[in-house]
Amino acid sequence: MKRALTAILFCTLAGPVLADDAETYPHCSYTPASAIGPMFETQSAADCEAACKENAGEGCTAWSYMGPSAMFPDKPGNCRMIKEIFKEETGNDRFRCGKI
Repeated sequence: MKRALTAILFCTLAGPVLADDAETYPHCSYTPASAIGPMFETQSAADCEAACKENAGEGCTAWSYMGPSAMFPDKPGNCRMIKEIFKEETGNDRFRCGKI
């Protein structure tokens, strides 16, 4: 019973956060023509966006974040800082992206 109540409480509290994330960071993916370094691990799309802003002086103009897989939800996601976009895709549920 205690586990069920904990799960319900978590879902109730997490619901608004997940909805806000979807509004702030759309489902999309950028394939880079050139990028700043390889993909690196990060916890959220917000962290990926912040890293790109910090590296704007190195040419970061966009970012693409792939969340953790459903099999390993406790692992971090992957972020790519992009200088030049080769291809843009929308509607991919695993990716979030943005331009600065």
